Amino acid sequence: MLRTLYALLLVIWAVPAAATQLPERVGNALLHVIAHEAGHAVLREFDLPVLGPEEDIAEDFATAYIYLTLPDRAEAIIEARAAQHRADGATPGPFSEYRADAQRAGRMICLLYGFDPNRYSALAERNMMNDDARDNCADLAPEILRSWRRTLQPLWMDPDARVTEVGLRVDPELELMAMANRDLVETALDLLTRIDWHSRVTLELEQCDGTAGWQRNGRTIFLCSAYVDRMIAQLAN
Repeated sequence: MLRTLYALLLVIWAVPAAATQLPERVGNALLHVIAHEAGHAVLREFDLPVLGPEEDIAEDFATAYIYLTLPDRAEAIIEARAAQHRADGATPGPFSEYRADAQRAGRMICLLYGFDPNRYSALAERNMMNDDARDNCADLAPEILRSWRRTLQPLWMDPDARVTEVGLRVDPELELMAMANRDLVETALDLLTRIDWHSRVTLELEQCDGTAGWQRNGRTIFLCSAYVDRMIAQLAN
């Protein structure tokens, strides 16, 4: 699989008992975060038109991308990320590039349900979607999914190709945690390797106080330790 992409960590394969394995919901939410930042990377690296708020485009990309690449886990991933948005509960001002967190949560639930209403009927029930909401989402979501399928079609990596354009960097203070969660790290890297990047893209796990982002200059998707800690507090129970 992708173990060669994080050979840096193999030297500490024997993980001490003190290393922390993240709760499943936290790992699921983080996968959507990484897919969201990959959406920014796809927009910028392939010079796609940004015909609306970029944060909204990246968020829709993440939901569609998770559905396309991790279909068996999509429901759990989307619900975990929606729960984390609701826990944040931010209400940005009128000129912000972000939607209110409650809207972000609702939007991703709406899209996933609309991608396959029969499969995700229980998702609609758990999230108290009424008939009007279900009808709206079932009408809206397929157009978004078709658009992303068409956009991504020329960008998919040949499954037989050798992966050379995705890498991993881990802050030394986070190495033990990364190894304790190596399946999550591998899944995150696998998400990135589905795209045939024309320049190297690196996933970086940082000891920092921020959240997550895409850095064009270094072609880096970074994830801050403080963001992981926040998600643990929000989703561990």
